[in-house]
Amino acid sequence: MIGVIWDDRFLNISFSHPMIRDIAKARIRKFRELLDGIKDEILFIKPEPAKEEDLLIVHSKEYLRKLKEASNSPYIGFLDEGDTVHYPGMFDDILLILGGSLTTIKFSSFLDFIYIPLGGFHHALPCRAMGFCPINDIAIAAKILSKTRRVAILDVDAHHGNGIQRILYNDEILKINIFGYDGHFFPGDGKMDEIGEGKGKGLNLNVQLPRGSGDDAFAEALRVTQVLEDFRPDYLLVNAGVDGHKDDSLHFLNLSANSFNYLGQKVRRLQKELNFKVISYGGGGYGESSALCMFEYILGYLGKKDNPEEETKGNAERVKEEVDEILKTFYSIFVKNHS
Repeated sequence: MIGVIWDDRFLNISFSHPMIRDIAKARIRKFRELLDGIKDEILFIKPEPAKEEDLLIVHSKEYLRKLKEASNSPYIGFLDEGDTVHYPGMFDDILLILGGSLTTIKFSSFLDFIYIPLGGFHHALPCRAMGFCPINDIAIAAKILSKTRRVAILDVDAHHGNGIQRILYNDEILKINIFGYDGHFFPGDGKMDEIGEGKGKGLNLNVQLPRGSGDDAFAEALRVTQVLEDFRPDYLLVNAGVDGHKDDSLHFLNLSANSFNYLGQKVRRLQKELNFKVISYGGGGYGESSALCMFEYILGYLGKKDNPEEETKGNAERVKEEVDEILKTFYSIFVKNHS
């Protein structure tokens, strides 16, 4: 039995640019329909809205004031340079979304895997929205959990989780980012030498997937998760964004739905070996196949597959060399600073 955080209000929530808001909403609707096919294996959990003070765990009071002012405005506009939308009543939706993330923590005491499809807002910074993300729900959850537990984050969204990296850069939380990178693509962060500082030194790992990377390259990238064997987390937070799919409109990777099924399998295998709890987020996805990819991730975790797509190839050897270098750097620093 797995848990899925669900509220029918999710069907009408999107902070994306107006040009793709309908697409973003459609993927959540389609995903919920797909879940009906395995509903006997799911405990649907209604989220409890978060409190305003929960936002202050990573966000500033000034930014909280800005969010509330935007929510009280009768107009639709942007919170940042022109992608993250605000609209009347938005603040209540933010508290509901964050509440979903916090509800996963509450129910993780008796469920090993909990998924929130409308979550994974990894770009938001303490004082500003960014990349369709008005808040950083993953960073908030990680901060809460790390007070008493050992926490790792695996972010495979096609865009680098710059907000998570910046907020947690000095924290003793393992952060693994696997993302598309060509030196220019949004948000531009994620260099291999950005390894963390202070207590977080050596715990920030960036695996860059070149343009056109296929399923074989993604599988190579996931080899980096072997560091979990040394870090030994109590919780693994997985941002399972599916915008790396070959048909997605906002990226240049060439993944098929097979990659996300494999990701689910990999997470389950690691969980069995290392005995941690998994809290997972839907992340990004802006194509017609997004709902299918989200569903394949869940099926993969459950040991199932229902996917007609052919596997894709591209850049596997290049990514293998990159991961080998990252692992070499990680172990040289980890033994010195964290063992």
